[in-house]
Amino acid sequence: MNDIGDEGAERFADALKENRTITTIDLGGNNIRAKGVSEIAQALKDNPVITTLELGYNPIGPDGAKALCEVLKFHGNVKTLKLGWCQIGAKGAEFIADMLRYNSTLSILDLRANGLRDEGARCLARSLKVVNESLTSLDLGFNEIRDDGAFAIAQALKANEDVTVTSLNLASNFLTKFGQTALTDARDHVYEMTEKEVNIFF
Repeated sequence: MNDIGDEGAERFADALKENRTITTIDLGGNNIRAKGVSEIAQALKDNPVITTLELGYNPIGPDGAKALCEVLKFHGNVKTLKLGWCQIGAKGAEFIADMLRYNSTLSILDLRANGLRDEGARCLARSLKVVNESLTSLDLGFNEIRDDGAFAIAQALKANEDVTVTSLNLASNFLTKFGQTALTDARDHVYEMTEKEVNIFF
């Protein structure tokens, strides 16, 4: 972890615009905020090479999530996106959910510890109902999600016959046995209908 901040992120983004070799960017824990992540997002726009972006532990907030998602919706080639501990909240989850409806490259999405709560879980669930041919792993650990959020995700898994998610982490949330049972039932339903296995972690 360094502390390059927004100014350093802007310089880094300028360098990225010329990059055609680096595939993995790890800027975790660098005190980057919405302004800095906006610059990085623009650098991803026409870059087919970068496939992994780690931005965890940066206070990008919902505005940073919005800037990133506006680009990733239709551009770039990011397959792994790590946004754990980024303070995006339920509002940021709305932008991510919208992006997921259109993005065709993202396979692994880490949203741990963002205060998504049930509201954010419901936003993401609405997108999980839509066919997304690439997302295989979704990490929602440490997000204060309760049974209502779990029910929404369970319904989404049941509703999408073409679900591609094989790993769903909901560990360290506030689920009771009711939320856990709903998710377990959804997992079993997906297997019965499609023979696809979804690993769900509580």
